[in-house]
Amino acid sequence: MHTSSEVSQAENSDWRRVSPWSVIHFLWFQLKHTVSFAIYIVPAYLVGGHKLLDSQWLPLVVLGLGCGLLVVAVLRFLFFQFCITAQGISIRSGVFDRTFTDLPFERIQNIKFDQPIYFRPKDLLIVTLDTAGSSKQEAQFVGVSDEYARHIKTTIMQARANRQQELPQAATPVDANQEGEVLNRRTIGDLVLHGITNNRMWILLGTLAPFYDQISSFIFSQMNRLRPQVEALLGEQAVALWYVGVMTLLIAVLLIILMALFSIAGSILMFYGYTLSKHDNKYVRRSGLLNRQEVSMKQSRVQIARQQQDWLDRILGRVNLFFEQNVTGQQVQNELKATNKLLIPSVTVDEADILTRDVFASQQVRHADFHPIDVRYLWRQCIFWLLPLNAAVSASLIFNLQHIGVLPAVLLMAVSATLTVLHYKRWGISSDEQYVYVRKGTIGIDYWCFPLAKTQQIIIKQNILMRQRKLVTLEFVLASGKVKVPFVPEQVAAPLVQKILHEVEVNKPAWM
Repeated sequence: MHTSSEVSQAENSDWRRVSPWSVIHFLWFQLKHTVSFAIYIVPAYLVGGHKLLDSQWLPLVVLGLGCGLLVVAVLRFLFFQFCITAQGISIRSGVFDRTFTDLPFERIQNIKFDQPIYFRPKDLLIVTLDTAGSSKQEAQFVGVSDEYARHIKTTIMQARANRQQELPQAATPVDANQEGEVLNRRTIGDLVLHGITNNRMWILLGTLAPFYDQISSFIFSQMNRLRPQVEALLGEQAVALWYVGVMTLLIAVLLIILMALFSIAGSILMFYGYTLSKHDNKYVRRSGLLNRQEVSMKQSRVQIARQQQDWLDRILGRVNLFFEQNVTGQQVQNELKATNKLLIPSVTVDEADILTRDVFASQQVRHADFHPIDVRYLWRQCIFWLLPLNAAVSASLIFNLQHIGVLPAVLLMAVSATLTVLHYKRWGISSDEQYVYVRKGTIGIDYWCFPLAKTQQIIIKQNILMRQRKLVTLEFVLASGKVKVPFVPEQVAAPLVQKILHEVEVNKPAWM
């Protein structure tokens, strides 16, 4: 375990190792990969592999495998070394395939702290450094003390501040341990709501869960009572299909309830003790029950604020708020593990507006006058997707079920047509002197807000038919990704494009 003496030696170029407790993490990492590989091996063994390997040798094989994993974990600990210099961080790692990494401070984009439950007795952390322009995490220190991890963070922040001349050389060093101003906290009730809405489950299903046995018994008793009349009307084959359908529905409801409970538990495990604070123009998110995490994001690096509100969020008056910065590579990460995003789960609409204003001071995304897209977008969706899909499904239902399949086909057409119209109605775009606002969704509504100055590129797409109708598809390219708005009238798109080009070319703002 690193002590305060290490902090005083941080600028020393001597190579140092992480805590021996990191062996536990390396072993856990190896076990996860082994289990994922065993998913393919175990079925093969059960099918025919047991004929080649007597079952009495299986415990010895498992024991040998465990010893091998332990040896690899110890070797990974012994062969991992790092040092912090005045220019950056150097790392040596790998057992058989040795890797040498030099990471300059200016390339480090995000600093993330994790504390798994097995590191808590010694108060150790996992420090992850993400770099701009890379699709992988280039540096990770497994098993350093909290004090030394904070020192690494302070060193990186101070070096970058001095290089960018944001702080004078004689300024007071940045203190990474300061809590800062607390902007938002999430309670257990908020996390329960997030678990429900994030899993897209009805509140009614969760409410009816304790009465599931009584409800299913009542349904089957009524089915048995009505069975003679149904058999006389539709025949025995239809009754059998009826029973299968009801059983399938009940099983589906049970699975949905279980998934909702798992979703709530996952939400509490990930976001327990959620705190969003702000210190020295940096947002810091701390959360986690078993695996504590700390992720920071500089305010100037925030590219876009996204308010995500699905249909159940709208009923409950909640919003999932995302602050997104530049994407490193093309990785797709979990919302909690992604270091290019800060998620504030299940806040109220007013809280979402206040937090968005903290990033973009004069934004009006909730009060903007959105211009709708052209109705030809709806006709295109109907011609290319809605009508062909419904025709194929309806023909299949009627062919297999005859007149019984007419009602499901009509219901499918009504539901899909309603969703298509809603999806068209949700699209909208607006702007003011500083920001661009985009609205989209289907049943729920998402609001996107980003400054004109953050736009790196504008892509204008227009086919022959769109040119005749004076329509374009706009794609705003930001460091955090693309924002696309289809079928925008030219009289709306042209002034917006000119406004963005003027902002970028004349004022030349720094998008980072």
